Amino acid sequence: MKKTSRSAHVFLSVLASLPAASFALNPVVQTMYTADPAPMVHQGTLYLFSSHDQDVGEKNNFNMKDWVLATTTDMVNWTQHGAIASLRDFPWAAKEISGWDGFDNGAWAPQVIERDGKWYLYAPVQGRGIGVLVADNPLGPYTDPIKKPLIAGHAGGLYDSIDPTVFIDDKGQAYLAWGNPNLWSVKLNKDMISYDTSVGENGIIRHPMTVKALGERNPPDTQGTTLPKPALRGTSYEEGPWLYKRKNLNYLFFAGGPIPEHLAYATGPTPEGPWTYGGVVMTPQSAFTNHPGVVDFKGKTYLFYHNAELPGGDGFKRSVAVDELKFNPDGSVRMVQPTREGPAPVATLDPYKRVEAETIAWSSGVKIEPSSAGGQNVRDIHDGAYIQVRNVDFGASGARAFMASLSSTAKPKQATGARIEIRLGKLDGQLIGTLPVTGTGGQWKPQSVRVSGASGVQDVFFVFRGAAGEELFKFDYWQFSHRDLPAPAAQAARADRAHNPLIWADVPDIAVIRVGNTYYMSSTTMHMSPGLPIMKSTDLVNWSMASYAYDTLADNEAFRLENGKNAYGEGSWASSLRYHDGMFYASTFSATAGGRTHIYTTRDPGRGPWKETSFEPALGDHSLFFDDDGRVYMVCGGGRISLIELKPDLSGFKPGGVNKVIIDNVNALFGADQGGLKAEGSQLSKINGRYYLFNIASPKTRWARTVIVHRADKIDGPYEGRIALDDRGIAQGGLIDTPEGKWYAYLFKDNGAVGRVPYLVPVTWKDGWPVLGQDGEVPMTLDIPAGGQGPSGASGIVASDEFDRSPGAPALPLAWQWNHNPEPRNWSLTRRPGYLSLVTSRVDSSLPEARNTLTQRTFGPDSFATTSIDVSGMKDGDWAGLAAFQKKYGFVGVKMSDGARSLVMVSADSDQPEEIAAIPLSGTTVHLKVETEFQSAPEEARFGVDEGVGKTYGIPGAPEVARFSYSLDGKSWTPIGRASRLVYTFPHFMGYRYALFYYSTKTAGGRVDFDYYRIGQSGVSR
Repeated sequence: MKKTSRSAHVFLSVLASLPAASFALNPVVQTMYTADPAPMVHQGTLYLFSSHDQDVGEKNNFNMKDWVLATTTDMVNWTQHGAIASLRDFPWAAKEISGWDGFDNGAWAPQVIERDGKWYLYAPVQGRGIGVLVADNPLGPYTDPIKKPLIAGHAGGLYDSIDPTVFIDDKGQAYLAWGNPNLWSVKLNKDMISYDTSVGENGIIRHPMTVKALGERNPPDTQGTTLPKPALRGTSYEEGPWLYKRKNLNYLFFAGGPIPEHLAYATGPTPEGPWTYGGVVMTPQSAFTNHPGVVDFKGKTYLFYHNAELPGGDGFKRSVAVDELKFNPDGSVRMVQPTREGPAPVATLDPYKRVEAETIAWSSGVKIEPSSAGGQNVRDIHDGAYIQVRNVDFGASGARAFMASLSSTAKPKQATGARIEIRLGKLDGQLIGTLPVTGTGGQWKPQSVRVSGASGVQDVFFVFRGAAGEELFKFDYWQFSHRDLPAPAAQAARADRAHNPLIWADVPDIAVIRVGNTYYMSSTTMHMSPGLPIMKSTDLVNWSMASYAYDTLADNEAFRLENGKNAYGEGSWASSLRYHDGMFYASTFSATAGGRTHIYTTRDPGRGPWKETSFEPALGDHSLFFDDDGRVYMVCGGGRISLIELKPDLSGFKPGGVNKVIIDNVNALFGADQGGLKAEGSQLSKINGRYYLFNIASPKTRWARTVIVHRADKIDGPYEGRIALDDRGIAQGGLIDTPEGKWYAYLFKDNGAVGRVPYLVPVTWKDGWPVLGQDGEVPMTLDIPAGGQGPSGASGIVASDEFDRSPGAPALPLAWQWNHNPEPRNWSLTRRPGYLSLVTSRVDSSLPEARNTLTQRTFGPDSFATTSIDVSGMKDGDWAGLAAFQKKYGFVGVKMSDGARSLVMVSADSDQPEEIAAIPLSGTTVHLKVETEFQSAPEEARFGVDEGVGKTYGIPGAPEVARFSYSLDGKSWTPIGRASRLVYTFPHFMGYRYALFYYSTKTAGGRVDFDYYRIGQSGVSR
């Protein structure tokens, strides 16, 4: 185990001795020394970029190699992302190229700005030049697009090319200013990596260094700069400029001299001045330098600065702090008195979502490092160290369980003696739970404990206990749950082993094949476009989308939702998936798209393209089969099962080929109990020279989807059969083997409103028959590593989407499907880059009739989806929003009526849509949320068809509901309306979908823009 040094013990004890007020916020980051704050706001998150003073280095000198990032949504809890760029990202700064100090020092004050989906980081390199790095997201990776300094050292002196500040005005003009001892600026071109050379001196403008503009220096400068030639400073301006605009007034904040520096400001009509000195904003602090950063966030203005308040801090080991900045009515700036408390929180923290361990309001004795699991993790955890998070909203019902992802070098499941005390309010506050830490062999493993007493809004302390002097473990993330934990044995099994259902989402009618070490799976999505989804996996547990076999199945009035027609519950049904002679085959059938059988082929399911062949008639629930002698067949039918030989090119029935009934009545195995579901869902396999045919059927007296297996020595029979599985309706599928020789059955189960969910069932062999399950039951845990399965297993088939697209990227990720065929002219990701724009070209009366409704699966056991929508382009009679979509749908959205917009919640759970709530909406942008709660269907509950009507048989499960809310800032959510009951029913014959929609009821031609679509889960355990 790692031993802690004496200095670490001193650091820990000093932090622990700080007054209680220091627990609030300042300095912002305690796990490292940070300086030169550069805050910016993007899409509801405050990004704090800064320089990084190393813990160790040359005494009385700056030691700075990289730039770091922390983020917040509430101003009190900061997620630390570590280094996001370094001197090494500027190849031209190498010592052998530049002759400078190389990559070991000189990463000084940066600033970052976002424009058109790109992030631009401007930074000085050793005071000799300012470079620019570009990334597609704030975490990087950042690259140098110009391979040289953007601003090279110039006549102002060695340190004149430092401290860049970047600003974009209301007209889109970007400016870059910098300098010590002078103030310089350029007008950046729109590409942000070059500047206008037609102004100033080859583009560089020197600002007048006058007392009127920048204040009087007191006492006057008598020494001046030393390189390249002495020059006296005539004003209070020292360095660290920061451009900011409030109302119609531009501000220049800066670090003023003499040393130790204070913060001051000037104002002007433009970002280029002319400037008029305004006064001092902050007096000198504990570090001899300072650096301002000013930003507006959630209705307030904040001043970021640095000091030397952390233990061990000095002028070369600084720490960023923040306080609220206030203005007088005339625009002048009030003096800021630094505080330990920092700003008040502006939002609460949701403990029922994953929270990174490096999200910290205050900490003692811990550090962060890059995590093997991605992102960062907390390290250097010793006895007595702790982490505090603030303003945690447990809600009225409170938390019942806590989970932490931990890594310990002790042997797996070995007791370590380490523990996490979870306390409320203060370091020695109410103890709501203690998590004993077990060994993980250096791997990341979730560990859980029951908690009690956590409700309302609280500060939470994670206090680490264990043997003195040892590094106890590492900490990746944590999450609370409303739900209690299962029995300890079951919890341990679930942490390590895969579970059923494999995917708690609507993935019915599955067919699975293995090609080498990769498994492929097809499923049914009926009236959705694109359709016939193909998924892939390397472990039979974790599945991801690979492609769709078709974009649209047919182009007719039903699929266009025209003239009152639709294809709900129709389109393509159960598919078959095969691999033969280097080619993949996915086949399906449709009675509503011309009554045809469709076969799609490709050599690469991940890249396509898929080529279609079709013929009449539609062969229902067929199984495509290539035999060893080169002949190809389809097995199909309901109740009576037939074998039909196809032409070699799959274009239709083979003239003179086999066409015969091979099983006259599958249901005969039920004896006298006839009249239930007639056999369907054929899937044929050949194993060790014998043919095995899987079907499902049901007796009359109870709706129990049952697995029936027949076998034969010849493909055309005779077949003998038996009931292979009768357990909770888990049925319909076939057999699959692993490279190691293990066998499984892949099946699915009606699981309430979420839809029909896949199960994996272990198979053994006895007397040439497959034996499914354990003692006739399907186990809920599997002897397969869970990997990244998680509670829902759906992470590979659903996805959040910011609607940003890189060049060459697909228009829509594979998780998306349109309800029926889309109208391509009425949706776009380019009309407003970064948004999904929907327009209307016709009038519809309700959501099920609307075209261009974009959907993804809901998923269990509970999940949520959020979006933000700009409704400024809506017309009278328009509706737009986010739905839980099935026949009995519910949604939260915006309607436009008589020129006024309203937030509305609508439910159709009583068969007809009803407006449950309406609230006036004054703005044009609103955030919407739908939360769905699903239950495992009880053993005796079945969904079936009786005389053409969908019915639920047996004991109904607990109510499954959707709940709706809205937000004006994307953080604080307000419920609207009531819970809407979720019911799986005809004609949709599909699990509930999250749906983005827009339709017109009076006049077409309006437009809405969706900014993002984000999904998640709130529960810890399944």
